[in-house]
Amino acid sequence: MNRGQIRFQVRERLRKSGIPRAALEADILCSEAFGCSREELLAHPERQVKPEEVHRLSSIVEARIARVPVAYLKGGASFWGLDLLVGPGCLVPRPETEVLVETALEFFRRGRFLDWGTGSGCVAIALLSEQKEAMALMMEKSPRALLWAWRNLNRFSFLNRALLWHGDSIRKIPSSWLPLDMIVGNPPYIPSPEIPLLMDDVRLHEPILALDGGPDGLQAISAILLEAENALVSGGWLLLEIAGKEQAETLRAMSNRAFELVCVRKDLGGKERIAVWRKK
Repeated sequence: MNRGQIRFQVRERLRKSGIPRAALEADILCSEAFGCSREELLAHPERQVKPEEVHRLSSIVEARIARVPVAYLKGGASFWGLDLLVGPGCLVPRPETEVLVETALEFFRRGRFLDWGTGSGCVAIALLSEQKEAMALMMEKSPRALLWAWRNLNRFSFLNRALLWHGDSIRKIPSSWLPLDMIVGNPPYIPSPEIPLLMDDVRLHEPILALDGGPDGLQAISAILLEAENALVSGGWLLLEIAGKEQAETLRAMSNRAFELVCVRKDLGGKERIAVWRKK
């Protein structure tokens, strides 16, 4: 059997299993199993498939039908133009989170910043790649996610400019890192009642710890606002990813003696995505 024939079979299996964009995903999975680029796969459909490649592809396809995220099957995801390692235990980096990086770069030039809930480390690593004089404290309460963050720090040779910290309380970070110039984070912000409505890929396989924001989705965000006051320099910045218009309106209405809500930035889809505060 050649690559073109098996590619067609995979596409049909995915389509019948209800996988969106079955043709694209078939190409991605075949490329992963065959160890080639998608361009090479499409350019040479006549090439014969080896038995070990068929076995590997079968395992990958079965996992995808079970809704294992493609990024987990590939072992990586692209974020801010960087090829990051990801897998079970960490949230898959998403394009809308790049708006957090983009916004942070407007306000932050140098110094020390905290990446709250770093996950794979995608936000911190993107910022470190852009700001050569920055140092990152990368906080994460999941040991499994911390392992992925360490792998990515090592992959991009940023271990000398970052500290991984196991926890979720800003009050417990090392005093030697204080005060911070900026805090960024992609905290869990999905309201608990909405978790069962998520896509199976997310609901069944990605860490709920990184998604469930409590009854109104603001549980972690509210805690960060309370704890950040004593950690930031005067005039320091706090940037958090949020769920959209409803949360943005709630945050605008919330009073906080320490912070001024400067703006809420939208993502490419027009959804209110990044809340920006400045410490008074």
